[in-house]
Amino acid sequence: MKFKIYTLGLFLLLSCSLLAQENGGIKSSIGFTFSAIGGNDITNSARMTLLGGASYSGKSFYTVGVNYVHPVRSWVDIESGIEYSNHTISVEPMSQPGMEYSSYYRDIALINIPITARINFLKYFFINGGVMLDLEMGTSSPIDSQTGVGALVGIGAKYTLNNGLGAFVNGYYKYHSLIPLSANSDDYRWRLIEGGLRMGVTYSF
Repeated sequence: MKFKIYTLGLFLLLSCSLLAQENGGIKSSIGFTFSAIGGNDITNSARMTLLGGASYSGKSFYTVGVNYVHPVRSWVDIESGIEYSNHTISVEPMSQPGMEYSSYYRDIALINIPITARINFLKYFFINGGVMLDLEMGTSSPIDSQTGVGALVGIGAKYTLNNGLGAFVNGYYKYHSLIPLSANSDDYRWRLIEGGLRMGVTYSF
């Protein structure tokens, strides 16, 4: 047990030394972001469809947003903002003897409000993670409401010019409506997941 504690302590010290950066000149930034590269899917905890129910799969998505990054220390930032995302999903009706049903597509529109921490390392790189509030727009979605609290994690790279203009790329994974706010939660409740590449341009001030 002591060996594990010492090993963990050494790892934390090493991590801190890798994450440490210059304190001078750190600034807040605001930016515009876009995501469309990646994939989405529909899943539930049971990983199965209810008897007699339809099955679902992701087809495509895009997300646009505005973000704000506020430095807390030289090695950690808090990021928030607001995003609009549109997800197209494929609906496959349950087949029945003597009856044929064709698959069709439906869109799910979400407003996302993420609150995440960025841990900076090696000057140009960061890992990020946190929670997000999902608000589903409209009532035509064929799956359960995605309004709720979700989670996200990612890794990225950033670069800022001397004039304050900058850019970043951020590979991420999102799990929507991990804690639903507008529907009951059970093993068969459908949730939207996505993994993609977020790109953004920023201005530091």
